[in-house]
Amino acid sequence: MTLAGLFCEYQFCIGHPPDVAFFDVSAQRNPASPSSYGQGILAAFNANLFIEILWQHAPGTADPKFLLDLILEPEVDTRVGNMDVKLIRDMNVLYTPITTTATGVLPNGGAAAWTCGERVFAWKAYTPQDGQAAALFEEAIQRFRCDQ
Repeated sequence: MTLAGLFCEYQFCIGHPPDVAFFDVSAQRNPASPSSYGQGILAAFNANLFIEILWQHAPGTADPKFLLDLILEPEVDTRVGNMDVKLIRDMNVLYTPITTTATGVLPNGGAAAWTCGERVFAWKAYTPQDGQAAALFEEAIQRFRCDQ
């Protein structure tokens, strides 16, 4: 998968495959409370990929693990292997591979969380093959920018 697409809204940008478009999950759940700079949920999907992004305003937060825990659905997502902690530019990034029972055609995936400025971000993807989510996230986070 290539990440030629770039989503820029809510004062952040992140790479994504060009054949998927993000939609505002918050607005679908409650039209009176769409995503904003301070918090939100986006999702994008096609037959071979599901991506979800969460963020929230959390001044002074250095450890984004709480949002990683939030993006993982306990009934369907299972962490596998070790959690990686990386310094990417000036951001501490947590990444863990996952398996999921959310969908039979996308049983693998990965989840990540990081802090940028006064916001914490989390990202999750479901993919058909093991390892695809890690490569997808690496490219997505390399293209990530946020207004601090």
